[in-house]
Amino acid sequence: MRDVLNFVRTIRDPIYDEVRMTGIENKIIDTPIFQRLRWISQLSGVRQVYPSAIHSRFTHCVGTMHLAGRYTEEVYREDEDVIEKVQLARIAALLHDIGHGPFSHTYDDVVFKRVYPDAPHGHDVHRDKMVNSEYLKPIIEEFTNPENLMKIWNGENYIIHPLVQGALGADRLDFMLRDSFFAGTLHFGIIAVNRIINNTAIHKHLDKEAIHYNWKCLDDIYSSLIGRFFEYKNVYFHKTARAADITIHEMLKEACEPLNLIERTNDLSEYIYLNEYTLVGEIYSKESEELTKAKALVKDLFDRRLYKSVWERIIDESTAENLGITVEGLCKLTAEESFIKKVNQYCEENDIVLGNKMKIDSTYRLSTINEQEFQASNIYIYDPYDRIRPGSNSFTLNEALNTTTYITTFSGPRAYRSLFTLVRVYAHPDESKTITNIWNKIRPKVDSKEPDVSVTSY
Repeated sequence: MRDVLNFVRTIRDPIYDEVRMTGIENKIIDTPIFQRLRWISQLSGVRQVYPSAIHSRFTHCVGTMHLAGRYTEEVYREDEDVIEKVQLARIAALLHDIGHGPFSHTYDDVVFKRVYPDAPHGHDVHRDKMVNSEYLKPIIEEFTNPENLMKIWNGENYIIHPLVQGALGADRLDFMLRDSFFAGTLHFGIIAVNRIINNTAIHKHLDKEAIHYNWKCLDDIYSSLIGRFFEYKNVYFHKTARAADITIHEMLKEACEPLNLIERTNDLSEYIYLNEYTLVGEIYSKESEELTKAKALVKDLFDRRLYKSVWERIIDESTAENLGITVEGLCKLTAEESFIKKVNQYCEENDIVLGNKMKIDSTYRLSTINEQEFQASNIYIYDPYDRIRPGSNSFTLNEALNTTTYITTFSGPRAYRSLFTLVRVYAHPDESKTITNIWNKIRPKVDSKEPDVSVTSY
């Protein structure tokens, strides 16, 4: 097995210069089921705001493989089977996003939600199906069993899992570096990758081996996490990018039944050739009354005629907890009670007819530094000099935050931990000006303690 990492091919990459591949990785990449990722965008609607952000899931998966290999080689460098572990991690990283459908997460929200109604992320379930299929399983079994890859993805392999998909794992490091590069927001994606990887090791936490980052690179970790927060806020959750995602969501919903997307997703021989280009081409070219609305939405996307954000609020997770309601439920309730009902009431009283329903959109939960991510992945900080907690070298990120005075100084004692969600209301482009004018007339002079951020640059 010592010859596993004999590299046979090189891919030029703008982030890492060159990414080398082993024989088995080359075989996987050359399969049609992996090549389809060339035609699946990494950022979907973001390209409507950042026009250079047109990179694919293919390049992200290859980059994640590269970083996962470096990570695993570092933490297992003293082990006799280091090469086998590195190869396993690289394959897991290479295939971690293989299940994604056209337009990535939006496909999850529309199609995979029907295919796998009980799964929060349908593309992950589909990935497991794909690695056990005739298209990938024979190649994977030349080295390992698909079950060993799934143990990494689901966290059973609690050492390699955080290296591939943890809070600072290869997946997140690559998409931060790659997405900021192509979006033109490198100032958010500056990460000390070499320093973080070179200061990663396996140590014991409460008598159990776990991944640790050395205490001396805490500032590099803080910087990476804060940069990621601003990348989410300004790029992934930009109001116009989300507007494009709403258009794509509606397009997929209208096309799902006429194009038999559920059946074609379940049939991997069909799914191989179901991508953003073929899907949009089908919608646009087919003469079918069932696709009339979907075709109009495709035209809106082509013309950048998108829904407009007309209202926005920040919802704190602690508020939802105090009210005994989910964050999603509070987002919907706040949008309806604070904005939609008031606008609709004004329309009724003044005989104004709105032909389209307003859309409520809420983001993932965000925070500048979220220690829960580290706890969920069993990732800890290693202090070789017992400076944080006498008698112990291993401690949580939360303990590090509590003892790092300058973090609490510029972020506030709980600001860096509080999880919040942005909730927005979007209006159809034909009616956005009307709704904005109505709101300017009826909005309370002191709308809330929070400023209205619906017109901010992001």
